[in-house]
Parts: sequence; C-alpha cells; structure tokens
Amino acid sequence: MATATETSRNYCFICEKEKSTYTCNGCSKQFCRQHLKDHENELELDRIENERNIFRQTLSERIKQPNKHDLIQQINQWEQLSINKIQQTAEKNRQSILNHMNKHFQKIEIDLNLLTNQIKEIRQENDFNELNLIDLRNKLERLQKKLNNPGNISVREANLSSFISNIYADIGDRKLTDF
Repeated sequence: MATATETSRNYCFICEKEKSTYTCNGCSKQFCRQHLKDHENELELDRIENERNIFRQTLSERIKQPNKHDLIQQINQWEQLSINKIQQTAEKNRQSILNHMNKHFQKIEIDLNLLTNQIKEIRQENDFNELNLIDLRNKLERLQKKLNNPGNISVREANLSSFISNIYADIGDRKLTDF
C-alpha cells in the first residue's frame, strides 16, 4: 500500500486543484486527502487483481496437468512402494525355490547316475529278466515324477492385510466455494 507524507499546498494529481497534498511514496505523485485514499484503494485493487491473475495461471496449469497434484503424487508413491514390496518378495521366493530346486536336481542326478550304472552293469552282464526291466522302468518313472513334482515345494498366497496397505481416496461432501 502507498504511504504518503504531507507537503505544502500543491495541485492534486487527480482533481488538479490547489489543496494540501500528500506525496505517494510509491509513485511520487501528489494527492489531496480524498484522492490519496482513492489512489491507495486503486493500488490495493491492482494488487488483488494481480494476485487473482497469478491464481488464474496456477489454476490453468493444474487443470492442464492434474496428475501433478500432491494427492495424485501420494497415490503414485504408494503404488511404487507396493510394487517394490511385491518385487522384493517375489525375488526372495524365486531365489529360495531356485536354491531348493538345485539341491533337488542334484539328488535326482545322483539317483539317475545310480540307475545308469545299474543299466550298464545289467547290459555288460547280459543277465536280466522281465522283473529287472520292470524294476528299472519303475525307478525311471519315480525319477520323472520327482523331477516334475518336487514333493516339498509349493507356492501359496497368504492373505495378510499388513503386507501391502490399502489406500483409499476419502472424498467428503464439502462445499468448494464460500460465496
């Protein structure tokens, strides 16, 4: 707001009459008491109008890019944190299963080597019968079942509400204007 200092009698910038005038510190023009108040009110209106223009610009930017609003950013952050938790849990479980599967495959390979040696021995001796063949076939089938269905490995989903917290948009019935 403009501040004024009283000067001697001069001409008012607005009414151009010789009166006791005050100098506006903002624009250095001289005004009578009545017009100084009008000038100050005009300056205040100008400032409010400038603030309104800045607000209009801000509103236009928000309308053009609503995804940049803080509330949307909060949801995006929650989403990313939840995805990170899921990815970490998935990777941890993958590694656990892969480690266990490697041990499982090693055991199967040992059993397969034993079966292979047994077949070689039977072939070298050329001493086998139908019961030996049934036994070899059964051992091979058991190995195939072990390979396809590792008995002590499974994947389950736990329904834990604390794993990933849910997010809600709380939109109450509020008035948007006070006019």
